[in-house]
Amino acid sequence: MEKQKRNFLDVIRKLPIESHTLLLIIILILVIIFFSIVNADKGFLSARSVNSMGIQLAEIGILAIAMMVTSLVGGINLSVNATANLGAVLSGYYLYKLFPPPPTGGIAAIFTQINMPESVDPFILVVALLIPLVVGVISGILNGYLVGYIGVPPILATLATMSLFTGLAAGLTKGRTITGFPTQFEFVANQSLLGIPLPFLIFVVLTGITFVLLNRTTFGFKMRMLGTNEVASRFSGINNKDVIMKTYIYSGFLSSIAGIIVMSRTMSAAYEYGATTYVLLTILIGVLAGIQGGFGNVINIFISMLILQGLSTGFQMLLQGVRGSAFFKDFSWGVLMLIIFVINFFTRKSDRKSAKS
Repeated sequence: MEKQKRNFLDVIRKLPIESHTLLLIIILILVIIFFSIVNADKGFLSARSVNSMGIQLAEIGILAIAMMVTSLVGGINLSVNATANLGAVLSGYYLYKLFPPPPTGGIAAIFTQINMPESVDPFILVVALLIPLVVGVISGILNGYLVGYIGVPPILATLATMSLFTGLAAGLTKGRTITGFPTQFEFVANQSLLGIPLPFLIFVVLTGITFVLLNRTTFGFKMRMLGTNEVASRFSGINNKDVIMKTYIYSGFLSSIAGIIVMSRTMSAAYEYGATTYVLLTILIGVLAGIQGGFGNVINIFISMLILQGLSTGFQMLLQGVRGSAFFKDFSWGVLMLIIFVINFFTRKSDRKSAKS
């Protein structure tokens, strides 16, 4: 029995795929099979359901990649969601200033409804979409400077910027939600290409770009070196400060793209959107994907996102109408993480035994 087990593990190791990636693929297949059976009458894999999942997972998945790249260099970025929200709010604020509502609404109407005309100059719309991207880059520069040049611990630096960005967005909107975006903004979230939602395609493209960046460029090598051993990285001639700065700029840029998708999907902007869950979700996805300083695969982020979205949608369908059903989703995520931890523990234990023998 022990010999068969050893032979099976040897076969797994020889596969042209990381063991953790293979584990996630197996879990994804099991999730799809299980919910396809129990939700057969509700169409878990129907075109409508898959389309909806593709739209929902994109924004969190992109934020998870933004979190991942900072984790690879031994950091963290707690401000990813606040950056996304601030970019959307500033874009809405820009449009509000150009097209304010009629003065009849009183104080209650301030920063609530943009009075958009039927015809809008395309240049105005382009600027409105560029504002979040600029905000993302600026947030990355600020985080990168604090972490890389001043030496503030990443968790403290990004916690401070998260509070700063959230406070700025809340102050501009007086705590209200900005609505009334031009219908052209719906293009990002509501268009499809060959039946595939555009947000999901954006997520796939950004996953591919990040994969190439991390695995096919010298900058990706420097990121992994820095995350593995900061001192060794510095003595090997790598400019750690420059790598940290560029990493956080990329993280902020990704966050702003997620903010544009949210803005397009909801046709609104709010300082508190996803504030209670999105950051924790990105950390959860990173843990599930096995991301740590110097080590990690963006493909694992992609698969982990599919798993969590499958669990979320599957339990929502299965327990539709049941009070407190959200508990089962959170419960399943926690159980899944524990299973991953246990499997990884025994895998590493087996690897150590094999190395000794």
